[in-house]
Amino acid sequence: MSLQKKLLVVTDLDATLLDHNYSWAAAEPAIGQLRTYGFPLVFNSSKTLAEMKPLASALDSGAPIVAENGGLVALPENGGAPDTREYAIDVKGLARQTILDVAHGLRAREGYQFRGFADWSTAELAALTGLSTEQAEASGTRLATEPIRWDDSEANRLRFADSLATQGIRMLKGGRFWHLMGDVDKADGVQAVRQYYEQREPNVAWQVVALGDSANDTAMLEAADIAVVIPHAEGPRIQPEAAHVRHAPHPASAGWNAAILSLLAEI
Repeated sequence: MSLQKKLLVVTDLDATLLDHNYSWAAAEPAIGQLRTYGFPLVFNSSKTLAEMKPLASALDSGAPIVAENGGLVALPENGGAPDTREYAIDVKGLARQTILDVAHGLRAREGYQFRGFADWSTAELAALTGLSTEQAEASGTRLATEPIRWDDSEANRLRFADSLATQGIRMLKGGRFWHLMGDVDKADGVQAVRQYYEQREPNVAWQVVALGDSANDTAMLEAADIAVVIPHAEGPRIQPEAAHVRHAPHPASAGWNAAILSLLAEI
């Protein structure tokens, strides 16, 4: 029996599906095509679940959500309307409070210069990120990661990272912040959603397409069947070592749209 083939699209958000105004408008044609074909669209981002749920609702997506750089996976529990959908949350890494205890303890003892989301008020976070107050509040509701701004030397950062590693904490570079998290990454999220769909639809041969732009997307891209690198204005910032790598022709949502439409035209 030959299996039906479907795409499972797993995407980063900032500077990938979303442009600098946090808009996905330029990607709407491709998103519509994915919906028409019944191909799932999974968000896999450093953002929190609280940040991504409104986006899933706006795009009418019933797919799982991978939040906080793979730190947690949220699986939809019912088939209700997107704005009322409940999720089962599985924290894959360390709890945020554990990470904070270790990182802030090192800062107090060693004098490292950094500040993170736990240090900033909602107003400060909004000013730093350009988010609205409501968006900043959602961004602060973290369960498995702590983004920080490193204000110290590179030598001290390496010492800090080594100390974190002895406690099972990774320091991963994102687009704007360093992310402190347990020993998981976006590739773990890819594996979790692949298993989710394989169990739900065992007669489908799933082909995972991952799209990303930054260093924290590399593992996700390398775990996919097809990796799509979204460039920045100055060109690509990452070079994933994957079997099938494509490069979108434009940054952000316009490039995302072109890359997905090109793939869909081929299949």
